Amino acid sequence: MFSHIELNVSDLDASVHFYCLALAPLGFQKADGEKGQYARLTDELSSVIVLCPAGAKHRDLAYHRKAIGLGHFALAVESKDIVDQMAEHLATLGVPLLGEGKIELGYRRGYYTLAFEDPDRIMIEIVYHDPYYFSLAPP
Repeated sequence: MFSHIELNVSDLDASVHFYCLALAPLGFQKADGEKGQYARLTDELSSVIVLCPAGAKHRDLAYHRKAIGLGHFALAVESKDIVDQMAEHLATLGVPLLGEGKIELGYRRGYYTLAFEDPDRIMIEIVYHDPYYFSLAPP
């Protein structure tokens, strides 16, 4: 079971602002933190995102999702409509979608998704899929 994800970011305040705005329709808001040390964001249901400032020694190293380390993280939603609503919300914020925008894949039945990047270019995926996604059975 997923509990939380911790992301090291270049600018803690800017990242907290971005995540709270971008993920507001999914119920995410800042729960607590320690100034300059970390911020904990939660949807109060099933997901926590902890944002931490990158250490000074590592701050100038550019992140790339295809390098070793975090490729992306995905937040599951309950319906395709929520994916559509997120696309509209992100557009109002001026946050571009990656690739072709919203897409439906035959991958593991009914995989409907969109992806975008945070200020450090960490990819965030919003996805609807049926419970079959978690099955061991072949697609």
